[in-house]
Amino acid sequence: MRIFLPGWGATAEVWAPFAAPDDRLGGEIEAGADVVAWSLGAMRALETATETELGSLTLVGATGQFVRRGGYRCGWPERTLVRMRERLAVDAGAVWDEFLALALAPGEELAAPLPLEQDPTVLERGLAYLGDFTMLARASDIHCQVRLLHGGRDRVCPPAAAKLLAAALPHAELTVWPEAGHAPFLAQPDRFRSWLLL
Repeated sequence: MRIFLPGWGATAEVWAPFAAPDDRLGGEIEAGADVVAWSLGAMRALETATETELGSLTLVGATGQFVRRGGYRCGWPERTLVRMRERLAVDAGAVWDEFLALALAPGEELAAPLPLEQDPTVLERGLAYLGDFTMLARASDIHCQVRLLHGGRDRVCPPAAAKLLAAALPHAELTVWPEAGHAPFLAQPDRFRSWLLL
């Protein structure tokens, strides 16, 4: 069984086109599971894998830290995330639209409508999680195989962040699609489906 985890702002149904009947969309990560996750979901999966033995991780748009802090320069300025949280309470739709515009590379389009998270509490918790998340120092504690897919034109989690993460993981393989943004599976579903089966 695989467990599919969504990124910020989307529901787990974003993975429905790629899941087999015995796979699970969302929920808790169980020991031994094979996890497919995107963005914030990938961060959750990485964190879990430092404490629980998993079967494998297949991560899209993953990073080892979301905000710039200390010597880490591959993330967002913390103030940008703070402003996003403040605006979320005023106009969640506008915040989501801006995020999606960043998630897609110029010229990319969604292949299907994106199932959006409607609960503002979930959205707020997700942004708080992104601000606190860091696990590069613990990456060596992850013992399962990790496949990383990253867009070369990702403006949410830059490719440099994926390279740092891959280098920190003991068993990682990084694939970069040079023309893709933060959500290559949403813009190129057929290609992603083939990659997932490799």
